[in-house]
Amino acid sequence: MYQQRANTLLVPENTTTIRALEPLVMMARAAGMNRFGLVLTTMLLCFGCAGKYSARINLNSAAWMQTSEEYRALSLGAYDVARRSLDEALEDPGWTALPSQVPANSAEASVLAELPAAIILDVDETVLGSLPYQAWLVKHDQPFTPVSWNAWVSESSAEPLPGALEFVQYARRKGVAVFYLSNRAYHGALDRNADGQITPGEEQVELKSYTIANLLRLGFLPQSNISNEDSVILRGETGKEGQVRPGWASSDKTARRESLSSGYRIVLVMGDDLNDFTAHPRHPDGGDSAVDLDRHKARWGRSWIMLPNPIYGSWERRLYGAGHELSTEEKINMKLDRLEAWQ
Repeated sequence: MYQQRANTLLVPENTTTIRALEPLVMMARAAGMNRFGLVLTTMLLCFGCAGKYSARINLNSAAWMQTSEEYRALSLGAYDVARRSLDEALEDPGWTALPSQVPANSAEASVLAELPAAIILDVDETVLGSLPYQAWLVKHDQPFTPVSWNAWVSESSAEPLPGALEFVQYARRKGVAVFYLSNRAYHGALDRNADGQITPGEEQVELKSYTIANLLRLGFLPQSNISNEDSVILRGETGKEGQVRPGWASSDKTARRESLSSGYRIVLVMGDDLNDFTAHPRHPDGGDSAVDLDRHKARWGRSWIMLPNPIYGSWERRLYGAGHELSTEEKINMKLDRLEAWQ
């Protein structure tokens, strides 16, 4: 029985696992380990990587974000920088976080200065933490699905990131409007009757009310002079005629950001993904290309403030550079290929 299990561990069917284990096995053999030592080393270093895809590839990232003081310190620091940047922005009538709002002449500068100040905040991993959901995926070894994500969103149970609520309250005391711009879906499949399946009538449930309820529960809403509906801007929102607004069905937030530029001077943008700040150029084969960060370097840490998120994001699509769906094994192999290893 033991011998059979040892063989299974050392010679898994998944070729990605074989590739990942080769350096470990070679080092163990070089160290003169016996067969038991080889098996034990493999188990300890690569638990969960054999066989089919495992959500536990995000174990370290989720554990770090959910438990470490370092992550809490980064969040507190980001919001402290945001507060100081906001003060500076309110003293400078020409300050804007949107490149499209940068005035080209004195007339445009005068118009910009007359607009009320506003900030744009992403929601997940910027204002609210979705880490209980990410931890559920890891602990139950489940892949992300819109259905399970929508179930999590519908509970309105997310808690604020360290420093987020205090910053929003500070901004509102300063008379600054706050907009929550998220790629959460406006409509989606939701098992409302909890029968374990999506039944007729549950395919396209309105989901925005759950995000609003979450923000209300924590004190991020309401705000004066702006309705809760207008404060939260989701992907795929529909207008009065029931049609999705132009550009709003896309995960690219550009159209939704720009929709605020005529009525507000956007002085600060905060998020955990480059897409929260600027559109990604398209790769020739359909994927996202890298953004020229140097072109925007004067904005980082001033009008654009990034929070860390190693679990998910558009960085993965840019790494893959593919416009078609990839298998999990292909994704892992591409990540391995992109690593710059010591040897």
